[in-house]
Amino acid sequence: MLIEVSDRLLVTELQVAVDSASESSHVCRVLAVWGPDDSPSYLVLRYDTGDEELLVPNPSLAIRVLTSAPASAH
Repeated sequence: MLIEVSDRLLVTELQVAVDSASESSHVCRVLAVWGPDDSPSYLVLRYDTGDEELLVPNPSLAIRVLTSAPASAH
């Protein structure tokens, strides 16, 4: 999956406990791509908290690109 700066992402995390499983999701915008050739990790801005955080894909995360928008808006 090619992820670029300004993309909007839906990140869903599966949380598994001994007797149950649940999912939580949030939407974020990619501020920077730190891996080589547009690969992980990503600096993102979470819309739900307003915080910047490092997003490193792992098996418990599902990442879907919602919008690949150009950086400039007119």
